Amino acid sequence: MARAILICQGESGTREIRLGEGRTTFGRGTDANERIDDSGLSRIHASVYFENGRLWVVDENSTNGSLVNGVRVGSSGTPLGEADRIEIGNHTKLTVRLDSDEAAPAPAAPKTAAVSARPAESVESSGFPMLIVLGALAFGLLVIGVSATVIGIRYWPDKPAEITQDLEDEDPTPTPDKGNKNGSKSATPESSSTTTPAGSPEDPIGNTIVETRTNGTTVELPKGRYQDMSEADKDRYIAVKAEKIAQIIGNQKAEPIPPAAVARIKRDLNEYVRRLSQSKNDNCNQGSWTRSDFTSVLQRATKTSPFVIRSFRAKGLEPQIGIYVAMIESEHCSCLTSPTGAKGMFQFLASTWRDYDPENNPDNRCVPEKAANAGADYLKVLITRYGTAPDSILLAIASFNSGQGNLSRNLDQVLSNAVGQDRSFWTIMANTELLEGKSGQQFKGENIKYVPKFFATAIIGENPQDFGAPIRPLSTYTQ
Repeated sequence: MARAILICQGESGTREIRLGEGRTTFGRGTDANERIDDSGLSRIHASVYFENGRLWVVDENSTNGSLVNGVRVGSSGTPLGEADRIEIGNHTKLTVRLDSDEAAPAPAAPKTAAVSARPAESVESSGFPMLIVLGALAFGLLVIGVSATVIGIRYWPDKPAEITQDLEDEDPTPTPDKGNKNGSKSATPESSSTTTPAGSPEDPIGNTIVETRTNGTTVELPKGRYQDMSEADKDRYIAVKAEKIAQIIGNQKAEPIPPAAVARIKRDLNEYVRRLSQSKNDNCNQGSWTRSDFTSVLQRATKTSPFVIRSFRAKGLEPQIGIYVAMIESEHCSCLTSPTGAKGMFQFLASTWRDYDPENNPDNRCVPEKAANAGADYLKVLITRYGTAPDSILLAIASFNSGQGNLSRNLDQVLSNAVGQDRSFWTIMANTELLEGKSGQQFKGENIKYVPKFFATAIIGENPQDFGAPIRPLSTYTQ
């Protein structure tokens, strides 16, 4: 089995870091496993995972971001292979070295990662003749560049050239994160949507809203209720809104939601929308709570969400995570009791509750404030395990339902066979035929529904006006 070593280079010199199995955190804070004196690092800046011979890095919502071979680490993390270089902070570089009796295969590059040519290694291995060839090429390019510059100065218009927004997305240089590091940023990201003025050339009668996606592209959605949209418009609406939810909970740019996942979210969303039109039935009794009309459920959540928001912000977590996990678990029924003995908004068993209640009082599960505190503590543990990028947080959310052991086994089974695919819940969902044993059955029968339901409830709860619900976004009920 390969041993993973990181060669750490910085202002204080060079040292080797031997990685143990599991997660190793890097940052300038005292709670980082590997503390590095670099003012450009966040307290916990990045995590490197080494599990079952696989190695990958996840950026932990750092202010300045993390790069691998000059490419920003994506929301699913970035697989690492021999001689890959991680750049974090102002001047810290971590180079991967894999030692083993047998050569370890390099993991497939993620969809967004660029392959590094490592020109310095090529020059060293090719010898002096290669230097002559490269020198000749450089001289030729210099001549061409100078000629182009002269022509440009002579014939280019006086007006400065405009740089398109698309180029910004290709810039690998880390930029400051606009999100509040304490998890208290607003429910809707900046520039999340803009309404096209009526009578404009793009929309002569003012019937559409132009939504800006997290990758900088735009999509037009019709104004009005979701219920009145065409099926194609509903698909686009769900894809855009789910992507924004993923961005909010991960505090960084999210990848597009796969079409198969959009279809699954749509199925659950449509069921919640159907319940919006039901006659009033606010019922929290076990066995009948899911028969409540969804308008009553949302009204109920306006009263319990303030407890969730305060608790999750206190733990540095986005409150939407807690609001919509509680929505799936109990539809915000404060003392819902299941036949298995789970109780409260977050459906804690008494045996698990002992670890998260200082008073060790199982009746506290029915106290919204105490339940919210425990829910935040437990999800903090899960997010620490899986990471804070958008796709990683979805794994943590799924494990709230399945348990860490089951989720990790299912993830390992899929990634061991579906080489090169993202480390994400959606990858497990797309490869259920690879799952085996009790954990696989649990995923196919129950866990597969959990994250789509999270998105379905979050889309309605954060955009109630789009469904005709008479409330504000749930994440705005702070008192």
